[in-house]
Amino acid sequence: MKNFKILLVLTLVLNAIPNHAQFIEKLGKKAKASAERTLERKVEEKTEQQTEKAVDSIFDAPKKVKNQRKKNKKEKESEAETVSSSQESTEGMPIQTASAFFPNGQTLFTEDFSADALGDFPANWETNSGGEIIRINGTKALQLNPNGNYVAKHGKLPENYALEFDLITENLDYKGLAGSNFGLVFSGESTLNKPKNGGKFGFSLWKGSNVCNQINVQNWGKNNGKIDNTIPFNLQEKLNGKIHFTIVVNKNRLRVFIDDEKAIDLPSFLSNSFGNYIQFYLKGTDPKQNHLVALSNIVITEEGEDIRSKIVKGGFSTNQILFDSGSDQLKTASFEMLQKIGKVLQDDASLRIMIIGHTDSDGDEVKNMTLSKARAFAVMNYFIDEMGIDKKRLQSQGRGENEPIASNATADGKAQNRRVEFKPL
Repeated sequence: MKNFKILLVLTLVLNAIPNHAQFIEKLGKKAKASAERTLERKVEEKTEQQTEKAVDSIFDAPKKVKNQRKKNKKEKESEAETVSSSQESTEGMPIQTASAFFPNGQTLFTEDFSADALGDFPANWETNSGGEIIRINGTKALQLNPNGNYVAKHGKLPENYALEFDLITENLDYKGLAGSNFGLVFSGESTLNKPKNGGKFGFSLWKGSNVCNQINVQNWGKNNGKIDNTIPFNLQEKLNGKIHFTIVVNKNRLRVFIDDEKAIDLPSFLSNSFGNYIQFYLKGTDPKQNHLVALSNIVITEEGEDIRSKIVKGGFSTNQILFDSGSDQLKTASFEMLQKIGKVLQDDASLRIMIIGHTDSDGDEVKNMTLSKARAFAVMNYFIDEMGIDKKRLQSQGRGENEPIASNATADGKAQNRRVEFKPL
């Protein structure tokens, strides 16, 4: 009976279709086409994913490299931490010896206290209070005494430099910390006293109070701007651990990054370049309460003048913005410099610039003029489309091969002449 029903159904189906073979053939073609469309969609999706991944890698490369460096650093430190200390609660804290902010700056001064014995005051430093070298998880550090000033013997610093260091603190909770403070003084003279002209920033070390969630900035002396303000910044959660500082001085400008987050940016804080010498200070802690404040991994590098300053002073040109040959198509190698300039424009809304394209003398003069205009226009559009800069703040023009800065007779000279120039409006 069951077989009879199946036979009856098949008979009805086949009778309803005039040409059985054609039906089967069409069905096969549809299945093949459907499979091909599915394969195409999968290929498109995979290609799109790979393309997005490649583009993301271009823009996120610095961040990824930085994060990978930190990860590698932590892994190495974890393996190296074989020496214990009286400050056991600091175990596992990564000690950062350098930052990705300025990887290529010329080193002017470095201090890891490797040449100093434990318990001694370091030979390359001066103080009016005292201190000693300690070891924290295998890393040497200078433990500061309360109510003391500290100066490293690095000599006079240039107009543009970056200072990095780790601040390590422990047991900073409640007792004996009212009025405590840590900070840096910048001046034009090497002294352990308060300089006649200078500026400083500092913050409370009293973790048990919200007063440590602000940074005081103050300057004084002849021709200084008389700044005396507080800047909100959450330091409370960072105390009783390691804090990495990066301080950047560009002549009059002071920028401070705390754990890679910008905390201070004051363009005219150090008027008349009162930043050639640095003084660390500590106030108000109590050794009887086992308060620990220490410095480690100190590096000072000389840096070039910052981009904003160059623009304001009359402009600059760069060969780090590259294009495909004979084209206005930006190369991916250009994005790092474009991002830096765009960030300056984002930070200073009053800044307006002229973007000027230049070429070498190869090829037709008229075509070079057209190409230089197109390249300048491409840079301007990058700032507008990718950085969100108001187009009213930007202008572009091309000068072709008319304003060489080097000889076009050599490959090196031609490379110098192929440049993009930025001038203030």
